[in-house]
Amino acid sequence: MNIVLAGGGTGGHLFPGVAIAQEFLRRDPAANILFMGTDAGLESRVLPGLGLALETVPVSGFTGKDMVQKMGSLLTVPRALLSAAKCLRRHKADLVLGLGGYISFPGIAAAKALGIPAVIHEQNSVPGLSNRMLGAIADRIFISYEESRPFFNARKTVFSGMPVRMSQHAAAPEADDGRLCVFICGGSQGAHAINEAMMKALPDLENVKHSIRFIHQTGAKDAALVAQEYEKRGFAASVSAFINDMYGCYAQAHVVVSRAGASTLAELALCGKPSILIPYPYAAHNHQEHNARAFVAKNAALLLLARELNGRSLAQALLALHADRKKMAAMASQARLLAQPDAAGCVVEECCRLAAAKGGGHGYN
Repeated sequence: MNIVLAGGGTGGHLFPGVAIAQEFLRRDPAANILFMGTDAGLESRVLPGLGLALETVPVSGFTGKDMVQKMGSLLTVPRALLSAAKCLRRHKADLVLGLGGYISFPGIAAAKALGIPAVIHEQNSVPGLSNRMLGAIADRIFISYEESRPFFNARKTVFSGMPVRMSQHAAAPEADDGRLCVFICGGSQGAHAINEAMMKALPDLENVKHSIRFIHQTGAKDAALVAQEYEKRGFAASVSAFINDMYGCYAQAHVVVSRAGASTLAELALCGKPSILIPYPYAAHNHQEHNARAFVAKNAALLLLARELNGRSLAQALLALHADRKKMAAMASQARLLAQPDAAGCVVEECCRLAAAKGGGHGYN
C-alpha cells in the first residue's frame, strides 16, 4: 500500500503524521510511506533521522501575512498543485492523508483531482483554515477533540483522538533523586517568552535551588543564554536547543511547563504528566487556549495565559507544586484519563477500509 502524508512545518502537524506512519509500518512493514512537505519545515530535519522519506513541494503559508505576502502565497498554489500531482503519480499513491496547515492543501487537492482517496486529520479543537477548506472535499475527517466536530460534515467525520509517536514511555522509569524535575519545552522551535519568564523566575526559586532541577528545550536562539543563566545562579539544568528523545525527558519529569499544542497535550496525557500550560497567544483561532482549557477542566493542568506570564507567576506555580506532591499525583492521574493510545490505530484502520473500498491498498487489519 502506498501512503502519502501531506503536512509538516511544525511539530504539531508533523508528529501526528509520524505516529500514523509508524502504525502503518507496524501493521505492514512493506507499506510504502512518503511525506510531502517543504524544505523549510521541521520535516526536512526530523524525517531523515527516522528513516521516513520526504519529497518537497513549492508552497508557502497564507495565514498571518500582509496583503502583499498573501498574494505571493496564492501565486505559489498552481505550481504546488502541479508538483503535488506529479509526486502522487510517481508514488502511485493509494491514499493521501493531510495533516493540516498550508502544506496539506496541494496534496489533498491534487489527490481529489486524480481520484485518489483523501483524508485529513485535525489536531486542534478549533480547525485551521486549510482543514476547514479541505473538509469539504475530503473523504474522511479525523478529529482529536469533539469540539471540532461542528466544523465538518458529520457523515464523514470520525473521532480518532490524537495520534502519538511510538515510544517506550510505559516502560521508562521516572528518575527520582529527591529533587523536583521540571521539563520546560516551548514546542519544536522553543518559546522565547517562556524562556524569558523562566530565567526571571530563578531568583524566586532560590530557596528550593537544591531540591529542584531542570530539563529545558529552548530553541536555537536562546540556548546559550539560558544555559548561562542557570549556571550563573547555581541551578542544576540540562539545556538543549532541540530534543529528539522527548519521552526520555517525560520519564524524568515530575512536572512539565509547555505550550498547549495538541501533540504535546496528547503526549502529556499518555505519559501521565501534570503540567503548567502556557498557550501560544497568536495561534490560529486561539486554539491552544481552547486545548489547554480542556485539560484544566479535568484538573490535569494549571493554566498561565500569556498576559499573566512573568517570572513571579511562573515561580509561584512551580513552588505550589513543589510543596504539594499529592496534588501533582492527582493531576497525573487526571492526565492519564485523557490519553487516547489507540488514535493512530483508528486512523490507519479507517484509511485501509477506505483505500480497499476505492480499489487501492490491501485492506489489512
